[in-house]
Amino acid sequence: MENYKIVTRTKDNGSTKSLLKNGMVPGILYGQGTESIKISFEEKTLKKIMGAGSFYSKILDLKFDGKTVKVLPKDLQYHPVTDQLIHFDFLRVQDNTKVTVDVPVEFLNQDICPGLKQGGVLNLVRRFVELVCDASNIPEKLKFDLINSDIGDAIKISNIELPKGVKLTITDRDFVIATLVPPTIEVEPEPEEKAEGEEGAEEGAEEGAEGEDKDETKGEAKGEAKGESGTEDKKEEYSKDKSK
Repeated sequence: MENYKIVTRTKDNGSTKSLLKNGMVPGILYGQGTESIKISFEEKTLKKIMGAGSFYSKILDLKFDGKTVKVLPKDLQYHPVTDQLIHFDFLRVQDNTKVTVDVPVEFLNQDICPGLKQGGVLNLVRRFVELVCDASNIPEKLKFDLINSDIGDAIKISNIELPKGVKLTITDRDFVIATLVPPTIEVEPEPEEKAEGEEGAEEGAEEGAEGEDKDETKGEAKGEAKGESGTEDKKEEYSKDKSK
């Protein structure tokens, strides 16, 4: 296991802002009935360890003040705006220290899984499982072989063999880790067909509208004809009165 050099934080190291500006991340080391110690870790090295995976279940050997201690990463804090890593918490442990860790689950033989080959989808219900074990016995990951899994199967925690000395924090139920579900098929909606009654009603409405238009046209024509006839009658009466 690689040893990582850290620096104890003092007033001489500068403030938190100056540490961050100089590429160092401030943190705290606690546990084992000892007083908490303020330390700092090189940001570049810390991010490299984080990128290697299983960060929260990995025991690190830290070297400072001429001695080496084993620690388990417990918490990371980021700036709310810039997302810059600004603080960490490490728990000091010994080989027999009982620790609670989140361990990832790996699914083997996905390329030859019968359910996946039929188009099924692996639905992950839990990516991590919380375990209790000795610090010296933390499993890197839990594994489940999908070689015989088919669509409709549910993988429960009881289907996964835990290493000796490793226990679950959840013991009151056999919880589901993942399921193999059928493929999702999106069906395009068919255009709505109008009912015969609706079509007849629409046609009747259109015919009624046409009839009203015709009646209005006829009415206007009659009115115009009547108006013209009345005008002619008045002209004839006026000519007779004048001749008298």
